[in-house]
Amino acid sequence: MGDDSIQANGAVQKTAWRLFVGSLLNEGAIGFFFTLWPLYIASLGAAPSEIGLVIGTAGILRLLFLLPAGWLVDRLPLRLLIAGMRAVAAVGFGLCALAREWWQLFPGIVAISLGVVAFPALSTLIAGLTSEGEARTRYFTLIYTVAPSIATIATPAAAGWLAEQWGLRATLVAASAATASAALIFASLRLPANLAVKRGEGSYRQLLTIRPIVLSAILMVGTIGGIMVGWVLAPNYLQEVHGLRLEQIGWLGSIAAVGSTALSLAVSRNRWLQDPFNTLLVATGAVVVGFLLLLVGNHFALFVLAYVLRGGFLVAWSAFYALFGLLTPEQLRSRVFAVAEILGGLGSTIAPFLAGILYELDTRLPIIAGLVCTAIVVVTTRLVQRRTRQPLAFAGTLR
Repeated sequence: MGDDSIQANGAVQKTAWRLFVGSLLNEGAIGFFFTLWPLYIASLGAAPSEIGLVIGTAGILRLLFLLPAGWLVDRLPLRLLIAGMRAVAAVGFGLCALAREWWQLFPGIVAISLGVVAFPALSTLIAGLTSEGEARTRYFTLIYTVAPSIATIATPAAAGWLAEQWGLRATLVAASAATASAALIFASLRLPANLAVKRGEGSYRQLLTIRPIVLSAILMVGTIGGIMVGWVLAPNYLQEVHGLRLEQIGWLGSIAAVGSTALSLAVSRNRWLQDPFNTLLVATGAVVVGFLLLLVGNHFALFVLAYVLRGGFLVAWSAFYALFGLLTPEQLRSRVFAVAEILGGLGSTIAPFLAGILYELDTRLPIIAGLVCTAIVVVTTRLVQRRTRQPLAFAGTLR
């Protein structure tokens, strides 16, 4: 019996480490892609409003594809669903690299957006590795915090270097290669025999009966949308208004990852921050100060500090996953993780459209809008925290 338990634990740990490597490659691809993505779209002849259209369309497609995600997670093999969807995303990055006009990006965007269906499946798989709360926390932290932090420290700077050496198109090629590698890792998984995944036992309607989840969902949309409206065109602002080079902008992306890593470590070590609401207060407060520095700054050192504080964005997003995981019964987790992806997509869909329109009026307006919205989020978070009296023991952060 003891030997069987040791073998089972060993199989779980091997699976967790493979998921870590896959997540490292997957998040690295996002670092290559997202850091200079608005500048790449602009290089294909898009105006600011058209950049917003491209990025916003990706958000709409993300929402549409995530709607059946919970249903798919309940019915398809998790390994094949994760690997297959990330392979589709790899093709999408490659199609975007082949575009010669901005409107030719849309086929690739469809494929990249379809690839997000993998994430609710991945969250469900991680949650099923163990039924022990502390062990589950370690796996989520390893795969959804440590791996992205390592990847996004390295890849934005690498993206800036690639763009300087071989052009912006090279960043899409790198993203495609990294995503394809992640898909191969996920396809090679051997899932433990004792995988504790509960499927098909709950509905989305049941989630609506849990008031703390509903309040947190509304807050998540406002948080993601408010922050993104100010940051989505920040690379364009820094290049056009302050004359920063692509390599410098890439370094700023890596610096943001340093900020998120530092704040994540603080969350793991500080007892007060183990309440996800407190994490949200600190993370969004940091982003507010970052917006201020970006708005008034006229020196690279100030932009560095602004991007360090921008790292609060990833921490805030992760805190929502932790919050939903804690508030949700196990049989509803595949549903709530799909909802979390949809909510993140909803916030990131509205923001680019608005940012593009504001940017054409005045290059500073998106940053001002982000500053105001995020300040409102800080106040609202405190109000929601007071209304959500259920004790929360922070169970680690997710992607």
